[in-house]
Amino acid sequence: MIQVSLLEVFLRGIPESLLYIFISYLFARKKINKKSYFVSSILFAITVYLVRKLPIHFGVHTIVIIIFYIIINILINKIPIDKSISSILSGTIVLLICEWINLFILNDYLKINIQIMINHPLMKSLYMMPSLVLFICFIYLLYIFVYKNKEEDCKNVFN
Repeated sequence: MIQVSLLEVFLRGIPESLLYIFISYLFARKKINKKSYFVSSILFAITVYLVRKLPIHFGVHTIVIIIFYIIINILINKIPIDKSISSILSGTIVLLICEWINLFILNDYLKINIQIMINHPLMKSLYMMPSLVLFICFIYLLYIFVYKNKEEDCKNVFN
């Protein structure tokens, strides 16, 4: 079981869920239906929280979360399975890279004790915010690449 506080869900889980669902819309090149976007994001955040509370080994929860992500995208957002799979795998890899960069800077340059940080939910959420900002920057660049540089797709995805 992974210890996740409700504070972490609000500071980290919901923003990540919004970003992951946004990535799936980008990969599918589909306009966002606001209602289904927010419903699926909140449902995904709750699912992640509940799966992490299960007494399963580390790593197994990731596979279960990926399965739920794909199901949510197919049923609620009507995104094809191949786009859903590629978006979750790409998004997870990019988020892991962003978190690794953040931890590298915290540990090697700022000399912050990672073990102490992990034991305090507020500290953990605040110290890991730069990785979330990096993730947002990457997704924004992806958005620019997908929609702004293509004349046929230059419309705003929030229409």
